[in-house]
Amino acid sequence: MFDYVVVVVSDDSEAAKLTLSEPKKDVLLDSIFVPVPESGWNGAAGNGLGTLFAIENASKAIEKDLVEEVKRGKSVLIVHTAGEGTRNILTRTCKNKAFVEVLNLTILEGVIKQFQDFALPSRIMVTWGDQFLLFVDSAEEIRKYAQNTHVMLFGLRAELTEEVASKYGIQIVKCGEGEGCELLDFDDTRNYEAVKRKLQKLAGGEVMVNMGMFTMSGVLAERMLDAFGDELETRKGKFNSDELWQLWVSPEHGAEADYWLRERADRLKNEIFRAEPLALIKSFPLSDKTVWLDFGTNESYYENVMRILAEDDVGRRLREFVGVKIKISSVKNGCEVLDSVYENVEFEKGLVKSSVVSNATAKHAQLEQACVINSKLNRIRGKNCVVYNVVDHAELELEDCFLVDVFHPNKGRIRLKMQIGMEKEDKEKWW
Repeated sequence: MFDYVVVVVSDDSEAAKLTLSEPKKDVLLDSIFVPVPESGWNGAAGNGLGTLFAIENASKAIEKDLVEEVKRGKSVLIVHTAGEGTRNILTRTCKNKAFVEVLNLTILEGVIKQFQDFALPSRIMVTWGDQFLLFVDSAEEIRKYAQNTHVMLFGLRAELTEEVASKYGIQIVKCGEGEGCELLDFDDTRNYEAVKRKLQKLAGGEVMVNMGMFTMSGVLAERMLDAFGDELETRKGKFNSDELWQLWVSPEHGAEADYWLRERADRLKNEIFRAEPLALIKSFPLSDKTVWLDFGTNESYYENVMRILAEDDVGRRLREFVGVKIKISSVKNGCEVLDSVYENVEFEKGLVKSSVVSNATAKHAQLEQACVINSKLNRIRGKNCVVYNVVDHAELELEDCFLVDVFHPNKGRIRLKMQIGMEKEDKEKWW
């Protein structure tokens, strides 16, 4: 369990909302919950400066120096949720995709819950708030590696393809038995040819997809707050943490980087070694049995919620994680339920097959491979669809789409309907 859970949201209203409705007790446990807004920053901060700004804001909120707490052995989880979430239409219902529900918990609650067993004394763990990572790795092993390096990244072994290189940052590593992985190079250009050239030069190097999350020591956090003090004072500037890691481990990247970041990267590298002589940066290779589920798009939300029904190990672990069971064959009231998750549902008649339904009512439902959450309906026929927060007294017929009701304080109900996959197009067409 983490001593502190810091959640970064877009503005003061979201922080206030979270303060009034903390995550469930079985998720938060005894962690001190600290929501902080990033709206005080001028423009986008990136998760590099955004993390430092979050540390400053959290320190003010708890009236303690969070970095000093870490240096004294406390553990901190920082979850970044800020952003429009323009590829997931469900964000419209709650302003922030981290607050979107996924069966019995929000995405944010799931993110916190998944890491609670992996709290790292004397370390800050930083992650994104729109994906689940269900580990099978040993918590003790992760702690041991993290505490022997100032920065620890996480990677998943992968074959280098154009698709992989275009979507993810790439780590090129050399892994030793019981020592974690040495970073031979790090590339966040999303350029397949560039990564392939680097891999060819580094004989024996393995490819891992960068998971976008990391741990850092209190000493590093302290030095970073000092190095970027001018930006923090003016609340202006931007860099992503991956840019810093790339400067430390990629010989080719130095000449391309902005001077102000390169100069600070070099200064940090020298200061950290003098302050605490640990390894600068390493990577932890996650097991290939890690379950990695992203909820950032309409399509990924639908696909990953429906994976709860899978009969494989992923489905079993997901059901255990969110606390649901599959009803193989049963009749509830007058509704037949087959191979579905059916939680807190009152359907009077119909057939629900291979679907995920939670907190819903209807007089008649005919569903197949559908997801219905938090909805009050009359009659619905749906296939390959998501129905979320919908209130409807008429008859609905849906296929291959999302149907969402947004309840605006002045305009009342706004009905949104969108085909699955449309979010891949230019967002100005629909957002």
